[in-house]
Parts: sequence; structure tokens; C-alpha cells
Amino acid sequence: MRIFLLILFLLFSVSSFAFPSATQEQASKDAPKNSTTKQDQPAQDNQATKAKIRLPRDSEKQFNSDIKHYVKNADITPMLLGSDEFITLINEETTGTPKGVAILLSNWQQAATSPKAINFLRTNLPHQGWTTITIQSMTKPEHYPSVKDKTIAQNEENKETLTQYKNKLSKIIAKVMEKAANYPGLFLVVAEGSNAALLVDLYKTNANKQPDVLVILSGHLLTKTDNKNYVEALASINVPILNLYLKYDNKDVLALAPQSLSASKKQLKIYYRQQQLNNHVSGYYPHKPLLTAINGWLKHIGW
Repeated sequence: MRIFLLILFLLFSVSSFAFPSATQEQASKDAPKNSTTKQDQPAQDNQATKAKIRLPRDSEKQFNSDIKHYVKNADITPMLLGSDEFITLINEETTGTPKGVAILLSNWQQAATSPKAINFLRTNLPHQGWTTITIQSMTKPEHYPSVKDKTIAQNEENKETLTQYKNKLSKIIAKVMEKAANYPGLFLVVAEGSNAALLVDLYKTNANKQPDVLVILSGHLLTKTDNKNYVEALASINVPILNLYLKYDNKDVLALAPQSLSASKKQLKIYYRQQQLNNHVSGYYPHKPLLTAINGWLKHIGW
């Protein structure tokens, strides 16, 4: 009996493998003829890899586009540097007793209407007698800081990259100073971040005419070597400097503060003031204390 049952089981198993069920046959008929097979998959993957990925838009171009769209046209003053155009925002003083021109330069990767500090000064200094010329900063230079293996190679590439950037920045500042000469009074420059540090180097080498007053907001660069050179240049230039930074600031800025103060004392730099401002949001300057600090410094040096 057991042998008979075993033979029946084997016959049933063979028949199920050899002959597909009606359900299987129907499913096979209903399957779409154009369905993707495993053999077709590599071809589709190759097409996907060939799809072009758009690179992010240049930040300077994006900011220029935003400014032209959102800021009223009366404030926008494009300037030409050869065949290249850069944008400035001019807000004339409103008091009738002009003090001078304040040239405002935000950090790279920041708009001329940056809420961190520059936009507040742009719109409020005119009520205190200053005509403001705000420059839309250039895009952060590529390949800075360098990622090469050896330190010497890194320093060489960083120097070359920053030199190219400074050359263009120098021409922009010179162009803006020509425009500022059309207004009476003093020349005040307020610069932020890495652009402030590079401006200090330009003033040290006399690449640009020094302003009557320089206000630095969280000045720093991105490597130890460049920051060391920045501190030395800061202590050596003759222009009166107000060096501001924040309680909650970039770690490099906080590290440079005592070094800058020490270097200025060694150089017996008289017209140098360093001041920390309290802030609640990292990188954002409190408006009223910022304006008070600038006015206090101007009064201290007799202006």
C-alpha cells in the first residue's frame, strides 16, 4: 500500500512540473508584450547615467537677478569693469548735511541685501548723513582652500587663487571709489568676512586708495597661513580701524581676535579698536549696538 501511494505522489509531482496550470497559461497570455526584461535593464540604466545634471547657478548671478527683481530700480546702479558688469546699490543721504560716503561690501556668497549686517547699514546710514554704495560681492573663488596633498602645494595654489580674486576686487573697489568721489565728505568702508581680510591686504600693498575709516565685521580667511598674513597686515596699515566681531561667531574669527589685538599693540597702532558685540543668532549683528559702535568710533577719532 505504501509503495502504491509513493508511486501516485511521484506521478503527480512530475505532471505538475511538466504541464503548466491553466492559471499560469492565462497569466502568460495576459502579460504585456513590451514588459521590461532583465536583459533590457542595463540599456535603461545606461540611458539614466547619460542624463545631464545641471550645475548650481553662480551665486553672484543669482543675487544679481534677485536684486534686479526685488529691489526698486532707483537704488540699482550697474557698473562696468571692462566687459563685465557688477551691481551696486546707492542710497543717498537724507539729512541735508552730508558726512560722506559709506562703501559697504558683504562677505562672498552673501547678497548686497544680506540681513546679517550690510542691509541694515545700507538703509539706516543715509538717515545719519551717509550716502551708501553697497557692492554685490563676487562668488567665492574656486579651489580655495586648496585640497592638494602637500602643504607647500596648498599654499602655492591658495596664493595664486587669492591673487586672481584680489586683482578683480581691487578694480571693483577703485571703480566704486571713483563714483564715491562725486559725493562730499569722508570715505568710510565697511567690509565683512573674507572680503574684509582681502581688502586689508590690498590697502597694505597700496593697491587701492585707503579710506578715512575702515570697519571690519568678522574678518577672517580660510587657512592658518592666510589668517596669519591677515593679522600682520591689519596691524601694519595706517587707516583707523574698528574691528568688530560677535560673541557667537565663526571659530576662526574668535581665534583671531586676541592675535589681532596683540599685533596692533606691538605695532603701537593708535587708531585701532576691537570690540565684541553680543548676539543671539550666530553670524548676525545686532542692529542698534552695531550702529552705536560705528558712531562711537567715528566720534572717538574726531569725525
